[in-house]
Amino acid sequence: MRVLLTGGTGQIGAAIARALLNAGHDVIALLRDANRPGLLTGLPLRWAQGDITRPDTLGAAASGAEAVIHTAGLVSYAAQDAALLHAVNVEGTRNVLNAAAAAGARRVVLTSSIAALGEVKADELGDEDTLWGWGGLGLYYLESKFEAEQLALGDTRLEVIALNPGIVFGADDLSGHTSALFSQVLGGGPPVVPCGATTVCALPDVAAAHVSALSRGRPGHRYVLGGATPTFLELYAAIAASLGVPAPRRVVGEGLLYPFSIVEGWLARLGQRRPRITPALARMSSRNRRYRCDKAVSELGYTPRSLEESLAETLTWMRAQGLLKV
Repeated sequence: MRVLLTGGTGQIGAAIARALLNAGHDVIALLRDANRPGLLTGLPLRWAQGDITRPDTLGAAASGAEAVIHTAGLVSYAAQDAALLHAVNVEGTRNVLNAAAAAGARRVVLTSSIAALGEVKADELGDEDTLWGWGGLGLYYLESKFEAEQLALGDTRLEVIALNPGIVFGADDLSGHTSALFSQVLGGGPPVVPCGATTVCALPDVAAAHVSALSRGRPGHRYVLGGATPTFLELYAAIAASLGVPAPRRVVGEGLLYPFSIVEGWLARLGQRRPRITPALARMSSRNRRYRCDKAVSELGYTPRSLEESLAETLTWMRAQGLLKV
């Protein structure tokens, strides 16, 4: 199948590109700069120059594509990025859907996130039907992912499947989303640990699920890509165990973490550095965001790894890159 892939230079997108090629698909990678293929360097695929925020650049790229995997997006928990998050994640998705429909593509697989799912009651597991309810809290990244997913799943011109991975651990984490946690623990750990819980998955499993969704996903449905569902205390303890260092133990609730994040923001601005935690992250990481992935297992053949195996994906890569001295 000829597949147009957006976001191929990112961690998840590059893994999907390799999985598509291994499955025998013809891959067209959308690049903003064709001279900077990044993680796609050396792969036997075709390039198409374009930008999801510029719809006039997408028509030629989508021409001839039978399916589209839309992975490009922006991750930010900074309040000042609210407009940019909407432009990239929502309007960018709209532009990709329009280009796919105009090109005659049949199916679109959207890389969404558990950010598009709702909060779960304490000590329970949510699923694809957990209603979103994060509005009005300043969680602009979550808002953008939810709005983009609703836009895509409501598109009647295309067969759209949404995949909702949790926190992805694996190689090629150039943005430092998860590898920073290892460095943080190695440096003595975070000053405090949020009281919430989350959902964790491994990069190879996420990539394989995207390939599977091209043929096995049900249009109009979404699938949680998870596995382990640790509290943040359990997650930091597992990271510490993998590094052979003491685990952080100071857990605080949202009532303390949220004001701490505001003070941290002030200090970061004064010191001209990035804050270690933002108010949005303080709120989100204090809630229960654990989701089961039974639907993906039964319908997509998704086979999640254990927490330890998922963490090992990142740890192995960091050591190979010389990012850890242990």
